[in-house]
Amino acid sequence: MFEGYKFEENGKKLIQIEMCFSFGRSIFFQICENVSDYIVYWRSELSRTEYFDKFLAEVHNEINHFMTLSELEETKEYKEILNKYSPVYSAVLNEKQKNIIDTFLKNGIDENVHKPHGRDGHSYVIEVYSPELKKYHCWCMLPEEWSILADVINMFVDISQADFQKYGAKIYKEKFYFTP
Repeated sequence: MFEGYKFEENGKKLIQIEMCFSFGRSIFFQICENVSDYIVYWRSELSRTEYFDKFLAEVHNEINHFMTLSELEETKEYKEILNKYSPVYSAVLNEKQKNIIDTFLKNGIDENVHKPHGRDGHSYVIEVYSPELKKYHCWCMLPEEWSILADVINMFVDISQADFQKYGAKIYKEKFYFTP
C-alpha cells in the first residue's frame, strides 16, 4: 500500500489510509496513538514530473550503483530525498476527532454489505491495526452502513486541506441493482 512512501512510526499505529485519485496524486495517511494524543501524519504522492524529472535524477546522483527498489527505499539517501519532495505533515487530533477514530476502531464496519465499484474517480485502501489487522478497499461511493468510515476519510481530507471533490467520501443511500 505505502510502498515507497512509508512513514516513520511515532507511537502505536492505529490506521493507514491511501486515498487514490485516478487522474492525480494519491495521499497517504497514518494515525498513531502517542501517550494520550492521536496524531495524524500525511504526505502526497509525487507528480509524474516531480518523480521522473527531479526525484529520480537526484536519487541517481546520490546512489551510483544498481539495487532493487526495496533496497533503495531503505537507504538514508532515498528517505532524505523523498522527504524533500514529499514532506510528511502532521496534526494532533482534537477530542471530537479522537471520538470519530475511537468509534471507528470500536465498532468497525460490516464487510458484508454491497459496495459499488468503479474504474475511475477515486478509491481508498484502509488498513486498521487496532484491535487486529483488517484491510478494506472501497470506491468513492460508500454504502450507508459505512458512514463512520466516510467520517474518518472526510476528517483526514479536511485536516490535510485536500480537494474534497477528488478525495472526499460520499455516501449512497439507494441500493444499486445490476442487470446483465
